[in-house]
Amino acid sequence: MDKITPSKSRKMRLETVNVITTASLPWRTGTAILALLRAHYLAERGLDVRLYIPWIPVKQQALLFGETGTFDSFEAQEHCIRSHLPKASSSSLQIEFYPATYKAKLGSILPTCSLDRRVRFCDWLLLEEPEHLNWKHPWSSFGKRATRVTGIVLTNYHYYMNQAMPDKPLLPWLMDQYNRWLIQHHCDDIIRPSSAIPHYLNSQVFHLNGIHPSFFETPLVNPDLNRIYFMGKLIWDKGFRELINLLSVSEIREIDVYGEGKDKAAIDALARSRGIQLQFKGNSVTPPEDLQGYKIFINVSRSEIICTTTAEALGQGRFVILPTNPGNNGYYKFKNCLVYASPQEFNDQLKYALENSPIQDAQVKSLTWEAATDRLLQYYQKVVTCGYIPS
Repeated sequence: MDKITPSKSRKMRLETVNVITTASLPWRTGTAILALLRAHYLAERGLDVRLYIPWIPVKQQALLFGETGTFDSFEAQEHCIRSHLPKASSSSLQIEFYPATYKAKLGSILPTCSLDRRVRFCDWLLLEEPEHLNWKHPWSSFGKRATRVTGIVLTNYHYYMNQAMPDKPLLPWLMDQYNRWLIQHHCDDIIRPSSAIPHYLNSQVFHLNGIHPSFFETPLVNPDLNRIYFMGKLIWDKGFRELINLLSVSEIREIDVYGEGKDKAAIDALARSRGIQLQFKGNSVTPPEDLQGYKIFINVSRSEIICTTTAEALGQGRFVILPTNPGNNGYYKFKNCLVYASPQEFNDQLKYALENSPIQDAQVKSLTWEAATDRLLQYYQKVVTCGYIPS
C-alpha cells in the first residue's frame, strides 16, 4: 500500500462533496454517465453533493447530441439529465454548469475557464479525469477549495496517442509526462478503476463504478436466442479490425452494433470486404430495453480502462466474450465471462456461448451502485482517517 503524506488537516466527518466531470448527458459516454450516477448515489446517502458538468454552445451541441437533442438553457439540459436518474424526483443532487467547448478533432469537451474559481469549498472533491480537466488550465488550485482532492483517472490517453501517432513516439511520451504532472499536482490521491491505467504515486486500483439499476430490472435474456451485439464508439480504437478478423474465421458472419463514430463508413467497408455484416443500430437511448433480446456481448476493445457496457451485459445475465487485457481483469471472476487469448480460443468461447445458457451469478450484486457507493465511502474513511490508501 502507498503511504500518504497529508497536506491539509483532516476532517473526520464527511458532509460536502463536489464532483467535476468532463462530459454530460445526452452524450452517452462514460464520464457523463458514471459521474452523474456516482454523484446521485452519494447524495442519496444524505451528503450535500454538487455535480459540475460542461455547458457547450448550442451550435456545437448537435455534433454530440444530435439535431433533436440541443438545449437553449441550463434548465432544459438539466431536466434531460435528471430524467436518467433512478429517482429523478427525489434526488437532492445539485447540478451546476461550467463554460466549455467541444473540440471535434480531439473528440473531447474542454473547460474554457479555470474551474477552481467556480466550485464551492467542500470536504471532498472528486476530479473525474483530472488531467483532461486541467489541460488548458494547469495552474488551477483545487487544493484551496477542498479538504481532500481525489482524482479518478478514466482514460489511457497514452494508449490512444500511440495508436493515433505510431510513427511519432515522442509526442505520446511528452503527453504522458504532462498528464502525470497534472494528476500529481492537483490530487492528494488517485483512483485507477483498473490496472490498465499506469501506476501513480498515492494511487490505488479500485472498482468504484456500478451500473444503472434498470439493467437489473429488465427480464433476464432468453437463452434460446443466439443474438450477438457490440456497443461502443465507432472508432478503430475500439478494436473493430480485430473483431472483423475474428468473425471472418468463425461460424458467425453477422452481429448488431450500437453506437456512432467518425470511422463508421471505413469500418463498414472493411467488414463487407471480409464478408461480415455489421448491422448498425445507431445510439441506444434506452439500452436496458433495446438489448433484452441478446444472449451474447462481444467486446474485443483493448483501449478500455474498465468497460461499463461489459458490466451492464453481465448485470442483464448474458455471456460476455472478452480478450485478455488489464482493463478486463475485474470481470474474470463472473461466471458468464468468457475470455480468449487467441483466435482459436475466441472460436471456442463463441461456440460455447452459442450452445449453452448463461448461469445465474450472485456476484453481479457487486455491480450495483449501492455496492459501489459503499466501497467509495469506505475508501474515503480509510484514506482520510487512517492516512493510507487501502490495498
